[in-house]
Parts: sequence; structure tokens; C-alpha cells
Amino acid sequence: MKKAACMVFSLLMILSLLSCSAKPSTSTQASGSQTAEADINWPTKPITILVPWSAGGGSDLCVRTLVPYLEDELGTSITVVNKTGANGWIAWNELAKAAPDGYTMAQFNIPAFYAGYLDPQQNRKENLESFRTIANQISDWGTMVVKKGDKRFSSAKDLVEYAKTHELLAGDAGKGSNKHMVTESLKKAIPGLKLVPVHQSGWNDNYAALLGGHIDVAWGSVGETLSAYKSGEVDILCVFAPKRSEVLPDVPTYNELKLSSEVLSPSDRGFFMPAGVDEKVYAKISKAFEKAIQNSEHIQKMKDMGMVVNYIGGDEYATYAKKCEQDVAAMADVMGWK
Repeated sequence: MKKAACMVFSLLMILSLLSCSAKPSTSTQASGSQTAEADINWPTKPITILVPWSAGGGSDLCVRTLVPYLEDELGTSITVVNKTGANGWIAWNELAKAAPDGYTMAQFNIPAFYAGYLDPQQNRKENLESFRTIANQISDWGTMVVKKGDKRFSSAKDLVEYAKTHELLAGDAGKGSNKHMVTESLKKAIPGLKLVPVHQSGWNDNYAALLGGHIDVAWGSVGETLSAYKSGEVDILCVFAPKRSEVLPDVPTYNELKLSSEVLSPSDRGFFMPAGVDEKVYAKISKAFEKAIQNSEHIQKMKDMGMVVNYIGGDEYATYAKKCEQDVAAMADVMGWK
């Protein structure tokens, strides 16, 4: 009896040991994962980031300010190339054709990006699914800007009232851009408003046209118009945001003036790459962007420029981009896309 009991006990001990040895420890798994990431032989050459807008504008400055921190994280040089035109799609078409190896990326502007394929007249097959989102860097809000000293407009109310009976040329950042959407949204909110959209390549073009008297009003963003406002060259009459900007506390929001139904103009600037990038490469890129964007020095530089860092990454960013696409699609009638 004792002999049988001992045999049973021995068998149980053997089974227990086998069971334990079959389960790899958490520390071993974590160590293996870290080693795999460290062993990725990427990058081995410089990276190119395409900017769809003109040099010196708000979007361009966002990228160029981030690049040094990104270079530190990735351990390679990064070249910024401005590819303007077609409301961003000169750059985005080039990105779509690039090899999915992680060496070519582009700035991703929400909501400007979506017009390139939601508008059936564009006849474009590329869409959000053609790319892989990386991370959002900045969230900004639209502004109503006029030349300093324009006696017709001392307030947003003056401009709206004037535009009810006089034609005004309104500079935007291209057909289908978020700035163009401001014009169309205001015309929908106030039937008969005589705003005529003038499509430009970015804020720099609008700024020059405004000072030269070629347009009457321009739509910009807080970040890109702040410098000209502080230097006394332009007036910012209102901000198309849910609340007043921290860097423009004395400038009212359009909605608080109650001139019509609500009009908002959000602007998000992030990054994406061609679809199909190797998952290990993507993981390394994502981590580098996360650290670079959330670098405290980078955040302060953006704040000094009047821009608010709003990091969104991974699946959350992909979901956000999809939701924004749906929101823009819902404006098809306002934009004349049907």
C-alpha cells in the first residue's frame, strides 16, 4: 500500500514539473520581444517626409520642428520635401506609389485629405485604406483673418453683415480643404452670403494675397496666423473653435457671437505612410513618433508657435481618422460632391 502511494506521489511530482517547464516565464517572453525589436536592421538610409503645403506655412513648420527629435529617436537623417498642389494630393499620390519600406512618409492633414477621393470629380482610386496612419502631432482651429486697418471689418459681425450685400473674395487652402469648408459652411448657415472661394496652396499664399489686396478675407489656423497677428499685419476677427484659444484669449469664437448656427473648423496634422509596411518596422516608427511628439522641448516649441500638441497613435489614431472621414462624407451636399 505504501509502495503504491509512493508511486502515485512520484507520478504527480513529475507531471507538475513537466507542466511548469512547459510555460515560458513572462520575463523570458518580454526579453525575447525586446531583443527582436532591437535586432531590426532599420533604418539603414535617410528618410523622406513629404509636406503637401508650401514652405514656411503652419503645416510645414510643424514637420520641420519635429524632425530633429524624430532623427534622434530613429538614428538617421530626415529630408523634408514640399510637394504642393491638388489640395495636398500631389504629395499623397507620390506617397501612395512609394515602396512600403518605411523610408517615405508624409504629413497627413485632417480633414483636407478626404476631399481628394470623396469628391467624385477627382476620379481617384486611392483613399484612406491606401495608407497606414502613424501618429497625430497637432490639433489646431480655424481663424477669420483680414488685413490690419481694413475699415470695413472691425469685427466678425461687420464682415458677415457686409458679405450679405457685397461680394467678398475668401482665400482658402485649396478646393475641399478645411478652409474651403469654412466658406461653404458659412454660406449654408447664412443663405445668400456672398463669399467667393479663392483656392490657394496654403497660408503663405493667402497672407501675401491679403496684404496685396487681392482677397478680402482669409481662413487660416491659430498656429499659422499668430505671427502675422502679433506683428500687427493682420487682424484675427474670430476663431472657429468650441472655446477661445489659450494663445488668443481676447479673440472671440465665431459661435459665441451667435451670427448663425454653429460653424467649426478643426485641423489635425499627423503622419502616415503607404499601406503594407512590415509590422516590426511600423512598430519602431510608431514608437519613435510617440517619443518625439511627446518630447517636452518639442511641446514647448509648438506652444511658442501657438500650436497645441495632441498625440494620438496606433489603433486609436486609425479609428479617429476613419471617424473624421465619415464626418466629412456627411458634408458632401455642402461641398457640392453629389
